[in-house]
Amino acid sequence: MPSYTVGLDLGQGLDFSALAIVERVVVLPPLVSLGAFYRQPTEIGPATREELHVRHLRRWELGTPYPSIVEDVTTLMRTPAMRESGMLFVDSTGVGRAVMDMFYNSYRADRFGCYPPYPVTITAGRERNGNNVPKMDLLASVQAPLQLGTLKIAEGMTLGPVLEKELTSFRQTITQTGRESYDVQRRAGEGHGDLVTALALALFQKNTIRRPDVVENTDSLGKETPWMK
Repeated sequence: MPSYTVGLDLGQGLDFSALAIVERVVVLPPLVSLGAFYRQPTEIGPATREELHVRHLRRWELGTPYPSIVEDVTTLMRTPAMRESGMLFVDSTGVGRAVMDMFYNSYRADRFGCYPPYPVTITAGRERNGNNVPKMDLLASVQAPLQLGTLKIAEGMTLGPVLEKELTSFRQTITQTGRESYDVQRRAGEGHGDLVTALALALFQKNTIRRPDVVENTDSLGKETPWMK
């Protein structure tokens, strides 16, 4: 059974709302087949490595109302794969309780995903406190697998180049009080780092409710999974 985590960044004002879907997998060493792994799991297991595969990206048009976004996302989370194996993390920073109530009401009416939607308030602090998560922790969850080479993006993804541009446009600065600040350089009509934020929300906490699939080869991830085309 696959293990999917979905991150949703809810834009405010003239900012985009964006979504990222990440699949967690366990990759076998080269030349080791699934058959050999299942015959000798204790011997081969330590040589495996975990990878995070970006399977889908979406960005809504500017001005899309929150109820429409909630409907789109809950429809996605009710697809068979997501209903059984997907966890949804929502950036609830600044959008108010009303938007999360829409998600909760929809979940109560007809369960979606393998766990209730999880709200995340992004803070400028240094320590996580319940649902309050420092921005630097979120971005570190993207930076670490990128540097390790364990974060991969499906081929031919329409928003792939936009995500890459956002990743390379993020800048860390130190304020006069000694605190870190993270911002993305942008021009009018461009994103505010929404895809990176959505990706970070899908990465900062693993979906451990479902065991990840064991796969033989990830040199090519194939095409983007078209859940919400």
